[in-house]
Amino acid sequence: MTDYISPEDEYTPSPWILWIRKNVWWIGAAMGLTFVTTMHFILQRRPAPPPVIVELPDFALVDQDGHPFGPEQMEGKVWVVGFVFTRCQSLCPPLSQAMVHFQKTYVAASRMEADVNLLTVSVDPEYDTPERLKAYAQALGADLDSWTFVTGTKAEIQHFVVDGFKFAVGEGKQDEAGVFDIAHSAKLAAVDRYGKVRHLSGTDPEALNELYHRLFTLMRAEADTP
Repeated sequence: MTDYISPEDEYTPSPWILWIRKNVWWIGAAMGLTFVTTMHFILQRRPAPPPVIVELPDFALVDQDGHPFGPEQMEGKVWVVGFVFTRCQSLCPPLSQAMVHFQKTYVAASRMEADVNLLTVSVDPEYDTPERLKAYAQALGADLDSWTFVTGTKAEIQHFVVDGFKFAVGEGKQDEAGVFDIAHSAKLAAVDRYGKVRHLSGTDPEALNELYHRLFTLMRAEADTP
């Protein structure tokens, strides 16, 4: 006589199948969340690079070592450009310190030196010789491997700053206390690797943080072509 086998005894699911059956709703929710997160990452568009403000003209300046500095020296890198003069006692010290902070905290810390350089332009070229600019750079503690200081003739500086960046530069004036001053922009300018000005920045912490992220869009944008 054959023993009777009930339908329940014919098949016993594996433990892992039983576990899936028990947790099917949790598994479905996790898979859905993973799918949504993955698709969001895939479909997310990188922010567009900032638009071109102005394109720099040809220019011929000299750096802190007396070497020629022109468009060919800027080509291929993104630049953060500031405008100062070494005997300035008002806008220039905090602007230069902001650039020091930016070089150390953002450029060096992110290892961007190969792609991002800093450029300081003197608006007092008749006084700021290459030797004075080099001493100024050394006093700041600037890393000259990725930071250049430039001067030139008054006409060339006017051409570069006024015609190029569209920034006004005033005539030098000395007040009754003997303090010499030149009206000029306290903005930092981001220039792409093709010599185009793409962003103007303040020097406060929030503005410098935005500048840092703007530089990344310029470095990574595939559409960033001349």
